[in-house]
Amino acid sequence: MRKTKLKSSLGMTLVISLLLLTAAACSGGGESGSSGTPSESAATSSGTEQQGSEAPKPATLTYLSAWNGGGGAFPQDQENNIVAKTIREKTGVTLKLESITTSEVEKLNTIFASDTVPDLVNAPFWSTTTGEGQVIKKAAMEGQLLDLTPYLDKYPNVKKLMTTGVSKDFYEFEMNSPEFEGKQYFIPTETPDGTLESIHNWNYGLYARGDILKALNVKPEDIDTQDKLFDLLVQIKNGNFKDIGGKAVIPAGTMHNGWDYNRFLMGWSDYNISDFREEGGKLTYWTLGEDQEPRLMFMRKLISNGLFDPEAFSNTDTTANEKLATGKMAVFGAQPISDQLVKTLYKTNPEMQYELLGPTKNKKGEIATQVETPGRGGFPIIFLSAKIKDPDAALRYLDYVNSEEGRLLAYWGIEGQTYTMENGMPRWIPEVKQKYDDNPDLKRDEGLNFLPGRFIGAFSDNVTWPQPEDQKSQSKKLEESFSQRLPIKVIDKSRANYLAREWPQYEKFRETTSVLNFDTEFRKAIFAKSDEDALKILHDIQDKFRAAGAQEMADFVAEKAAGRDDIGF
Repeated sequence: MRKTKLKSSLGMTLVISLLLLTAAACSGGGESGSSGTPSESAATSSGTEQQGSEAPKPATLTYLSAWNGGGGAFPQDQENNIVAKTIREKTGVTLKLESITTSEVEKLNTIFASDTVPDLVNAPFWSTTTGEGQVIKKAAMEGQLLDLTPYLDKYPNVKKLMTTGVSKDFYEFEMNSPEFEGKQYFIPTETPDGTLESIHNWNYGLYARGDILKALNVKPEDIDTQDKLFDLLVQIKNGNFKDIGGKAVIPAGTMHNGWDYNRFLMGWSDYNISDFREEGGKLTYWTLGEDQEPRLMFMRKLISNGLFDPEAFSNTDTTANEKLATGKMAVFGAQPISDQLVKTLYKTNPEMQYELLGPTKNKKGEIATQVETPGRGGFPIIFLSAKIKDPDAALRYLDYVNSEEGRLLAYWGIEGQTYTMENGMPRWIPEVKQKYDDNPDLKRDEGLNFLPGRFIGAFSDNVTWPQPEDQKSQSKKLEESFSQRLPIKVIDKSRANYLAREWPQYEKFRETTSVLNFDTEFRKAIFAKSDEDALKILHDIQDKFRAAGAQEMADFVAEKAAGRDDIGF
């Protein structure tokens, strides 16, 4: 397991002594500390509350990562890795980690229905009107989530997360819905630090095995339209290519649960930040869009020609990862999954390294890329159970890991043990970096990279600690190379979605459509027996949205937005 641990000479007596020294040296909340860098015996300010000369009150809390496959980032030893042990020294808190391999919505509905909400939960929060966000909002309204308002002034680093890097409209309408009556339930994570350069680029796209492209004499950047993509997949199917086990490849596929088959349909995309589309001089709701038919027909064309994995929409995270690790998928649509692949396929078969196709051109002939507002609108959140026995322990934990000292620990580990500071910048100790490069699982199991993925917000490590090339990992270099070809499109406007909430029939529309799932029906249509049956399924679900008033709502939004230049569709 782990070769790098806290020194064994720290017996219980010495640990207690050190903690007493730490408590005596602490001056309270905030991000400043004596050194700003954690070490095994550092007696520095942690940004957490201490009481007199007493050590932090011990607390064990349950934590759920409500993300399909989220447990892949968990260290093998959850309690005794170097990061967890140091946090326990500073805050007294131990986390019992749980993750899921099923639907996020399904898991959230289960914990709320059974009233078994863990102390802390991290979950998707894209909107309070659909999906996970709608489930979470309902639970908040029913009293199952803790109101954080009375605690925020006590924990300044947590308080900072509530607004920094969050778009103004999302903060007003989603996080602080009038229905909450001033109560705050949600702590944003994975948000930028407030600067445009800190917005994280997820590098969504289509990725193809490099050796196959080379064998076909295809330049990846040339595959930038739907027709070219289809032709490439036909060539792959006819090329008799194999995975590392000598079995036939699947021309195209996705990660778990069809994530993200929409990458194969980006030729019909645009730079949208709302649920409304401008088509033919008129505004319409996305489910009624003129592109839904050609999108459906293209997916059916891939399936009927044996070019797309028929198991894509039922893949578990484990199954999908195995397909990638063996080079089974010649082309996949999602994020580049570099952190995982450098440990598997790229180590055993570097010639199979996946390359970014295109990027695909969208409807306007521009690259299909990530679209953002200056602040993030929709992100992972942490919420606390209303039944948590020690909310201060949870907030003490979050406040510490979001302090300057805590972030250094989360990303870099222990100063002098895993990194050194050079001119104010952390740098890996050479032998440690080599160890992590050779086996990234060692880095994971020491607790590194786990907290940034789900606990830290209002921050960018790239902006705060720019690294020279020799400090970057293979996966980091790959991600940056993709980002150069997929620059983020920033639209500094308010989303039209929020105008829709002024529509008198909005609540009735929400209630009517809450039982409709367009994507589920679209997927059914992909596998229908005939094109006629497929179109019937598509038109039926569209008719239901139309009957609920989707077009009337779009007309209302268009009227409200007329003459304004601050509304984005």
